[in-house]
Amino acid sequence: MEDRRVINDSYYCCRFRAEGPISVITTTQYVVAEYDERSGDIRWQRVVNASQKESIHNWLRDHFPVKSGVKPVPVSRKKQVAAA
Repeated sequence: MEDRRVINDSYYCCRFRAEGPISVITTTQYVVAEYDERSGDIRWQRVVNASQKESIHNWLRDHFPVKSGVKPVPVSRKKQVAAA
């Protein structure tokens, strides 16, 4: 596990695997979310106040910006035809 980084007085983040997602954890050791810095997506696993969610997501984007150079997921030909 990488070192913890404090987000605010109630939450901190860390990684359990070197290239894995960044886990958002409460001070009571509950994992509330996982942030994927390759896509910028955050997956919430527990209920968190909306204002807290926004500030946590902003903090994560500021400290772990989306990595550029990631290849987009290719869209299948079938989906391209259906969208047209």
